[in-house]
Formats: sequence, C-alpha cells, structure tokens
Amino acid sequence: MGKRKKVTTRDIAEALGVSQSTVSMILSEKPRVSFSQDTVDKVRAMAEQMGYAEQVPDVSRKSKALANTIIAICPNLSGGYYSMLLHSIIEQANQHKYTVLTVTTLRDARIEHIYLDLLARNQLAGIIVLYPMAQIPKLNELAGKVPVISIGDKPGSYHFDAVVLDSKKPAMMIAEHLLSLGHTHLAYVTTPVHGQEVGRIRRLAGIRQCLEEHGLPEDHLEILSTSRKEFAKYPGDRAEYQNGYDRTIEALQNGTASTAFIGNNDMTALGIMDAITKLGYKIPFDYSVCGFDNIPLASMKQISLTTIEHATVQKGHEAVDLIHKKHSQDHSGRQPSYTVRLEYEPQLIVRNSTGKCRKNLR
Repeated sequence: MGKRKKVTTRDIAEALGVSQSTVSMILSEKPRVSFSQDTVDKVRAMAEQMGYAEQVPDVSRKSKALANTIIAICPNLSGGYYSMLLHSIIEQANQHKYTVLTVTTLRDARIEHIYLDLLARNQLAGIIVLYPMAQIPKLNELAGKVPVISIGDKPGSYHFDAVVLDSKKPAMMIAEHLLSLGHTHLAYVTTPVHGQEVGRIRRLAGIRQCLEEHGLPEDHLEILSTSRKEFAKYPGDRAEYQNGYDRTIEALQNGTASTAFIGNNDMTALGIMDAITKLGYKIPFDYSVCGFDNIPLASMKQISLTTIEHATVQKGHEAVDLIHKKHSQDHSGRQPSYTVRLEYEPQLIVRNSTGKCRKNLR
C-alpha cells in the first residue's frame, strides 16, 4: 500500500470552491476574522472528512520542556523594585535546582491573556506573579494544576498562595512620620491610579486615613498623578522617575502648599528629589521626600532616601520555597489542599531626605 498523501489547505479549498486563505484562517481560528457559520461548518467538516485534523499536532498536550522552570511574571523591569525581587527569586531557585524565566506584561491585560494561555500548554514547576494582574480567573484556573504564588498586595478573589504586603500599612507609617516632623500638607506623587493598581490605591488610602485620624482636612493632601495615556508616552526605562520629576516641577511652579512629598515608590521619589534640587530648593530644609521599597539606590549617601523596607528579598525567597515545598509534598504522595498567605511587617527606614517642617525652623 502506498504512503497516504498529506492533505493540505489547498486540497480542502479546491474541494469546497473557496480560497485557500479562507480555509487557513478558519482552521487556525485566526482572531478578528469573521466568516459565515455555514462556511465555517463546511470547512471544518471537509477537513475532518479528508483527514486533515489527524495531521495537526495536539496542542492540548502539555510540553514537559519547562517542567523544572519557574515563570516569574512582572509588569516591567525599570523601577528597581522588580529587578531586586527577580534577583532574589533567581537566587533561591538556584538553591533548589530550578531555572527561572521572566515575562513582562507592561500591565496590559491582553498581553497577560496571551502569556497565560501559552503557559497553560506547558508543564511548569510554578508561577510567581509580582503584581496584581487583571487575569485573576485564569490564574485561579492555572493554580489548580501548578503552584501559583502572588507577591505584593492581595489580589481580589484569588484562590492561590500569596506572600502579602498590605500597602496601606506602610503608607500610614510614612504619613505618621511626616506629621511627627510638623508637616501638615502632604503631596502624594504617583503613576496612574486605577482599579488594577491595588498597591497605589492602598497607599493613597493609608495616607488619607492617617491625616483623617489627626483631624486634618482632606485638602491637606495633594494628589499629583497623570493619566494612563500621558504616562505611556514616557520612555519605559525611566517612566516612574520622569513622572515624579514632572509632577513635582509643576507643583512647585504652581506654588504648592505641600512641604513633604511622598512618591508611590522609590524611583518616583528620586524624580521628586531631582525636581526639588533643580529649582534650587534644599532637601530636607525646604521639602521632605519619602518613597517605598528601599531599593539599593535609596541608601546611597548622596540620596539617603527615607523609605519603607518590606522584605523584598525575603519575599522572593519565600515564594520559591513555597513552590518547592508543594512539589516535595506531591512527591510524597500527599496532595496539598491548603492555600498559604504569608505577610511581612513593613519597616520605616529614616534617612536624610526627611526633616522638620520648614515652617517650624524659621
């Protein structure tokens, strides 16, 4: 018996009297292309009749090529914090003989969807998510098949493990510190604040709550932000710094009443500091500045930024250890049925960028 001829999309097209591109787009389920249901049904039926489907690899079978690999999903690598966190993950993964692959999403829900669909086709050691993603339902689904660990503020409606930081708590610590120095008008300088950015929202809520508890009116907090559209125009490798710089320049030129600036992270705070010195003011005599994350640059003598340490390195190590622990239990024949939630207490690191309010010095 001769070898069976391979069926092509051209064969199917000729049998139906349609174009080859029509057949190709229908069988590959090409997005954003529309055909009548009658045409779709005829193409699929003919493909099955001619044995075309038998020649297509079964993509539902999970590849084992990444079985010893941890996937770290982060929004970007420009802020210092994520680079530091990824380094700690890789460091601990090496201890347990895992490899680490990093994917960046730019906080785009469409890109998240693409990556998670791709990851679902592979057998993985685990997934570590470094920020609150939009695709929580897909992550919940994946968590039923592979260890998924979230690092950072608790995402809503998640059913997977998490190493948590409640950003409201450190924000209250920062605000309390500034109020203790006599500052009564604060500015919160932030990248875009919207529903997905849990950390930024909770930091703002923490500052507000602290002011309220001290009996200060709402207008004593100035929110300096930008739209998502405008923020997207900044170069990706310095967007947070540039946003901090630009918003502070505007505030100072407009005669702000604020005497202390709080950046939503350390990179934003560095932009704030450069803006203040650019206009000839002194830190902390004229203005105090705080950030969050305690990235390595923050401790440099020339910067000396007051910030929040929230165990970034330890959280990365802990996330890898959770994955390894779950695999160890799998190998012992006992399937883990629990969800872990670990929380590290934040620590205020006071440096030279904060001082008594200038109104109390003159």
